[in-house]
Amino acid sequence: MQKLVLLILSIVFFSCAGKKDNTDQVIVDRIQYVYSLRSIIDENIWKDFDHARFDLPLVYYTDTCCYVANPTNKFLRIFKPSLIFENEKIKIYKTDSLIDNNTFHMFTGFSASDTAKYDYKSPFMRCSSFEITREVIGDINDSEQWAAMVIHEYFHGFQFRHPLYNEYLAQYIYFIPKDSLTEVYNDNAWFKESVDKENDILLAALQLNDRTETSKLLETFFDAREKRRQRAKSELNFDLAAVEEIYETMEGTARYVEFGLYNVFKTKSADAKLVKTDTSYYAYEHFRKFNLESEKWLYGTGDYYYYGIGFNMARLLDKHKVEFRQRLFNENSLSLEQIVKESLR
Repeated sequence: MQKLVLLILSIVFFSCAGKKDNTDQVIVDRIQYVYSLRSIIDENIWKDFDHARFDLPLVYYTDTCCYVANPTNKFLRIFKPSLIFENEKIKIYKTDSLIDNNTFHMFTGFSASDTAKYDYKSPFMRCSSFEITREVIGDINDSEQWAAMVIHEYFHGFQFRHPLYNEYLAQYIYFIPKDSLTEVYNDNAWFKESVDKENDILLAALQLNDRTETSKLLETFFDAREKRRQRAKSELNFDLAAVEEIYETMEGTARYVEFGLYNVFKTKSADAKLVKTDTSYYAYEHFRKFNLESEKWLYGTGDYYYYGIGFNMARLLDKHKVEFRQRLFNENSLSLEQIVKESLR
């Protein structure tokens, strides 16, 4: 009889844990979809992306509460969320209210100094709901576009999960934010002109097949880059080489993974569950027509020029079959620029 009572109590507990309203179910489906993309990326774009040691919690923000996938024990103690779904890979909890007052979320980060915070030295991916993202950004019309943004940010968590690389980042990015590079780019015409020229050289190199010709062109790239950096150091008192390499590597590789996902979407079938809620079928029709040349935001410069330049370096290494995925983030301060120099220059 005692065993029977315990069995009944267990059934009641797991039934309650799995009880969801329709809104909950849609959000659980979306979070599961993001997790399914991680394994696809692992198989097709970046090995080990789906490995358990690189997992990190995902916080999904609605207008009224948060859904948290695989939270830390510290998060559970602080916010006491309710478990609404679990399987062999993922546990999803729901909070009673929002855990912060920010109006939009799409980033991965952690607190480096405040030990009381739930994310102290523990990266969390935060994303606003599909609906909020569509409202804020405007041209996000389907779950695949939203999920690609989430994966871009999730890849930063993958980067942060490499201890040696994270220690190296701490020397720079917490003291020199990437907006500093944007400010220099926008405030100095000569700087902008050189950066744009450097990117044009990379794009020209991507059109070449001959390694010797590519090497010659890259000499002009590095020459222009060195002159620009020396002038910035002299006139602006800003030695930006290290921080520029960091952000080109961080953001360029995240964009590289995002772009790889777009190519996967060209042939992958729409997710049956999301078709019912997010017009996913139309998203796949959009991606089947995807053409990089018409998506200048991916490979061009602009305010955040290091995204495009880093992305183009990664593509150039890919073109010449230079392995960089297993080296980056494992070899401490290694950057895309350094690999291009040693492999193609």
